[in-house]
Amino acid sequence: MSIRDFMTNAYAHIMPRPPRFFIFPEQVSDQLITISGDDVRHIATVLRMKTGDELLLCDGEGTEYQATIARVTKSGITADVRARSKREVRYPLITLCQGLPKSVKMDWIVQKSTELGVATIVPLVTARTIVKIRDEAKRVSRWQKIAREAAMQSNRPTIPKLEQVQSLGGYIRTLDPDPLTLLLLPWEEGTEPLKNILRQRPGIKNIIVLIGPEGGFSSQEAETAKEKGFHLVSLGPNILRTETAAITVLGMIGYEFF
Repeated sequence: MSIRDFMTNAYAHIMPRPPRFFIFPEQVSDQLITISGDDVRHIATVLRMKTGDELLLCDGEGTEYQATIARVTKSGITADVRARSKREVRYPLITLCQGLPKSVKMDWIVQKSTELGVATIVPLVTARTIVKIRDEAKRVSRWQKIAREAAMQSNRPTIPKLEQVQSLGGYIRTLDPDPLTLLLLPWEEGTEPLKNILRQRPGIKNIIVLIGPEGGFSSQEAETAKEKGFHLVSLGPNILRTETAAITVLGMIGYEFF
């Protein structure tokens, strides 16, 4: 190998990855991708990228495109697809059903649970929910944006889905889990360690986790969930805050399966 080849290879290893952005599948047309919205300003003005620069574009469903900028205007950017690849889906898929907490804690939970690989987030109103949601559609849209940004930052191939705010009772009634779905409810009165339940179900495809708000779930709510098939599990001897409980469960699941 010549010195020039050696330096070229070494430089390639230390070169930063091209900037990565999420797109919608409908923005892809054969070998062309059209970028619009806020990303145009970020690419052209903040990053000062130009024709010929490289981008990584992900459609949020697992397909990633290596692309080169072909044209930049104020209203949009056109990129040529150089290569595409499909990321393998990792199981189990995790649904986090989060009892709505006070203040901006939900923003933090959405961000961190996205980084930890959650597939779906369901905001729940429970018996002990204190916060009153006003302008629900705007709030859910905000959480979806936070999830998108966190997915981009953490190099995820997919963006978690944010469902509409639901009542705990309504959500449980609509559940129809199959044998490959594990239902979990961490509770201060739960006696079975979470790790034991996880290790008993190595082949599961889906996990649904219920996390209570400040004050946790009532005994009646826990009993209703248990009748539906939820395991009332323990996270240890200490009482955790709602945001800590959510991240702890996801971390434990990730340790066992990923």
